[in-house]
Amino acid sequence: MAQRASRADMPAPADPAVRACIAQELDAMRTALEDLGEALCADRALVRRHLTALQAIDELCQRHEHLARILRGADMMAEVRATSLDALRLRLCDRLAGRAA
Repeated sequence: MAQRASRADMPAPADPAVRACIAQELDAMRTALEDLGEALCADRALVRRHLTALQAIDELCQRHEHLARILRGADMMAEVRATSLDALRLRLCDRLAGRAA
């Protein structure tokens, strides 16, 4: 069993290395979701019955991609504002209103 790091051993949340690691995890999750979606889409009957759910998987993949891009950005607020997924951009901007300089 892996030993958990203590808080003293962990880098500060604003640390670019932490952001990069989280972005990598989001990328891995996106890839896994894309693979799942592709496997499910190979079954035409399943696609006909569950098109809305498959589209939701695609939207989750896009959100993961945008969040990873935001985390990697030198100016994360600029990345938030540049996000092309309107619903995600609006949610993030609403939540961060008043926090950005």
